[in-house]
Amino acid sequence: MKTVMLTAMLSLAALASMMPAPVSAAQPQAATPAPARVAPAAPKAVPTVRAQDALTKCLVESSSPEDKRILVKWVFAVIAQHPDIASMTQIDAAQRLVIDRAAAGVFEKLLAEQCAAPLRAAVKQSGTDAIGRSFQALGTSAATDMLQNPQVMSSGAGLLKHLDMQRILIALIAP
Repeated sequence: MKTVMLTAMLSLAALASMMPAPVSAAQPQAATPAPARVAPAAPKAVPTVRAQDALTKCLVESSSPEDKRILVKWVFAVIAQHPDIASMTQIDAAQRLVIDRAAAGVFEKLLAEQCAAPLRAAVKQSGTDAIGRSFQALGTSAATDMLQNPQVMSSGAGLLKHLDMQRILIALIAP
């Protein structure tokens, strides 16, 4: 899923890399002498985590249940293109277009409107990887919501009928 999200964010990453903030953040580090670089390293790590966390929190908290459903559908549609899965599902070009447009709307709303300030801070401090990491967390949140659906849970429980629980228990207690 990380690869899927990062691939989807390539154009945003390219745009973010053109922003003045990442360039100016990189310049002071290059100009700092070696002994001074060691001292600021610890303080810089703390704000980077805070900015990344703020972006992630904003994305997760700003996403409505409908936004999350749209993102899960988009991820499913992308994964469904894999040759091992493609024969199990059929998403025609018109459906694909609707799904892509809806997901693009969610990405835009979250990044350009609701989470623009945390986005700028995270990209400034962590680079464009911040976008992928935060969307990975949002994807996990959205998938968790989907997996808690009673029908999905019931379907997933079908696996239990085929597991040899005694074999797994032995693996757990074996030296």
